[in-house]
Parts: sequence; C-alpha cells; structure tokens
Amino acid sequence: MNFLAFDSPVMQTINRITDYVILNILWIVCSLPLFTAGAAMSAKYYVGMKICRGHEPVVVRSFFYSFRSNLKQTVLPSVFLTAGAGLLILDWYFVIKNPSLTAYRITLAVVTVLFMMFSFCLFPIIARYKIKTSEAVKAALGMTGARFFRVFIAIALFILPFIIGIWYFKWAWLICLFSQTVMLYYNSKFFVKEFDRLEAKMFPEQEKGSEDETEEE
Repeated sequence: MNFLAFDSPVMQTINRITDYVILNILWIVCSLPLFTAGAAMSAKYYVGMKICRGHEPVVVRSFFYSFRSNLKQTVLPSVFLTAGAGLLILDWYFVIKNPSLTAYRITLAVVTVLFMMFSFCLFPIIARYKIKTSEAVKAALGMTGARFFRVFIAIALFILPFIIGIWYFKWAWLICLFSQTVMLYYNSKFFVKEFDRLEAKMFPEQEKGSEDETEEE
C-alpha cells in the first residue's frame, strides 16, 4: 500500500489536520476586529461540520462564503457578547482585588461559565440554520441546558490550554493551536450529531442553513 498516495488513510488524515489548522488560523485572524468574531466562529463551524459530513469543502473559499453570509446577522450578537465579556473581566478584576467576596466570586464563576457555554452554542446554530437571531438565542439556551455536561467539558478544554500556556509560555502558541485543532474536530462532530438529532424537533419547518448549500464561485 502506498502511504503517500493522495487517497491513502495517512494522507487523508494529514489533509484533514491541515484543514482544521487553516480553519483555526482563519478564525483567529478574522476575529481580531471583535465585531466580526461571531461571523468567524460561525464560518469555522460551518466548514468543520461540512468536513465531518464528508463534503470535502474548499476550506478557504467555504470559510469566507459563510463569513460573508452570516456577517450581518452576527454583528449585533458579537457586540453584545464582547460587551458582556468585558463586564465579566472587570468583575473578575474587582473580585481578585477583594478576595473576601467569596459568595460573589462563586456567583461570578457560575455566570462566566454559563456565558461561555451559551456563546459556544450560539454561532454553530447560526451557521447551520436560516433563522432569526432571537430563535438562535433560544436554541442556544436550550442546547446549553439539554447538553450541559458536554458543553461544560468543551468550555473547560477550551480554557485549559491557555492556562497551561502560562507555564510553558515559549510553546503556548503551539499548545493552543494543537488543542484548538483537536477540539474543532470533536466539537464539529458533536454539533453534527446534535443537529441531526434535534433539528426535526426544534426546527421542523425551518430551512436548513448554508452548511448544506453550494458556495458561490
């Protein structure tokens, strides 16, 4: 067996890893203006879910197709979530400066985790379905509650590499890139499975989103 053949399992695996690495780099770069972070997250999972479904997308073209398609809808949620994240950071700064506020610290930790879990679910839903933002918010809240443990683990694994990177600062970028690549694969599989299971119940009459559409040339 020729392991270097284009259609060999080894080369297919390398190609998939490369695709996920490119997706994460595009996601980081396109999130830098902050108000475009939601569109970048939607585009990342749009392509990630297509790969998991075996659609063999052209990664860069598919990413920017979804980015352009969802930019208008995701600007407002991105602004609100960025503002919310800023308030949480200020609250944490206040709590750290006042270690005696134990009860407030616990409450803030719970709010922060729920905020991150909701954000994690929102943009893949926008990538998958053509629905109003209010409906996407409700669906994200529902998914957060229904799959609480799985989403919580995803958030914990998202944060952990950054914490590890503090101790191994020299290799922080590589640790984060590797971990985000692995997470993108498993999270895309999770969303594909979840949407396949829930879309008939949650959106029985809704049109499927751009994930199943053909990109414009």
